Amino acid sequence: MSDLVSLVDNYLKQNNIKSPVLSALSGGVDSVVLTYILSKLNLKVIAIHLNHNWRGEESLRDENFAREFADKIGVEFYCEKLSSKINKTELDARQARYDFFEKCCEKFASNAVFLAHNKNDNAETLLYRVIKGTGLKGLCSIPKNRDIYHRPLLDVSREEIEKFAKDNSLDYIQDSSNDDVKYARNLIRKQILPEVKKINQNALNSLVNLAKLSNMHWDIVQNALCEAKKEVFFDGRINLEKFKALSVGLKYEIINDFLYQDLKYRDFERIKSYVDFIETKSGRKSINSELFLEVSCGWITKVKKEQNQRCEVEILGEGEYSLLDKKVSIKKVNPPKKYNPKSNEKYVNLDFSSKIVLRTRKDGDVFSPFGLKGHKLKLKDYLINEKIPRQKRDNLLLLACGSEVLCILGYQISSKAKVVSDVCYKVEILE
Repeated sequence: MSDLVSLVDNYLKQNNIKSPVLSALSGGVDSVVLTYILSKLNLKVIAIHLNHNWRGEESLRDENFAREFADKIGVEFYCEKLSSKINKTELDARQARYDFFEKCCEKFASNAVFLAHNKNDNAETLLYRVIKGTGLKGLCSIPKNRDIYHRPLLDVSREEIEKFAKDNSLDYIQDSSNDDVKYARNLIRKQILPEVKKINQNALNSLVNLAKLSNMHWDIVQNALCEAKKEVFFDGRINLEKFKALSVGLKYEIINDFLYQDLKYRDFERIKSYVDFIETKSGRKSINSELFLEVSCGWITKVKKEQNQRCEVEILGEGEYSLLDKKVSIKKVNPPKKYNPKSNEKYVNLDFSSKIVLRTRKDGDVFSPFGLKGHKLKLKDYLINEKIPRQKRDNLLLLACGSEVLCILGYQISSKAKVVSDVCYKVEILE
């Protein structure tokens, strides 16, 4: 029995894993090797493949290869094709894969999905998170096992896996998208990590060791967090006075934990904004489309937004309008002689003979940036081009007429709403 086969066999025994098990088989070298090893052990193995359907004939080639390989090594094969409606982003693709894995667990009555992440993947993920911004939890990188997911090759380098494939005459395929450095992880693997290795040839192991140390330290943090939660949590609420008496680090961890299931992006700045709000204000701060964080009567709680909270508000003329947890002022004024386009207040031409609403963004929104005459963009593309953080986009307030966005409050107006007379409307978000 080779070293890698023994390693996976020991993992199965240590974690008491029983048949049937699912092996995510993309057709790349890592998944081919792992599926092959599992097939050599005393298990019922089902190879599962999700055809992302993004690369035409190449995607079909991958599916056919995976099916033929599974048949060759004598394991059952199951495949689904991803809907063309899924956005073609790394994040959406990842979510679709995990949805597929969980669906397969139900279909085959399995509680174990094997993923072929390796040591290189672990190091690259950690580096990616450092660059994007992360905390101690993020430094833990990829876990070897979590819930139904198992990664027995996580401490094995890509070079060792490729050698195993060669020694055992295992064919595999190369995904052409893995060479495209427009994807952040490919850029890290192909360009950034090789540069890092010029500083430290052992950088791969150093990064993996950092992840292991972070896991150890995270256990300590979790123990401290559990004790702090006993002090400040009562019936799902946080006692404000006791919260304010905590150390800064514990405040951040308490709020991060409190909002974990509700806040899609929890980077340092986002959590800091909630801690700062709790420390200095009372009232409500939006968490997502359904919830507010409320500080009131000595308690920190999560409250549901009213049913119409996410709905649009029709603008009938001058006045103050509320949406989410923000107030917007619209006043009829003379255009200013000097105007700072970067200021919070915007000056726009509004024609109330057409229905104008204050709302958040919707699918199909378009925007014609002021100064770019004739350039109509998808709103999503404009926000990406302007590098407006993803976590802010769903909470942007817009003035719109149908799908035409006239003003992105606090950012930019449309050429469709440029001032063309001596009278216009000043629009601003009130503090």
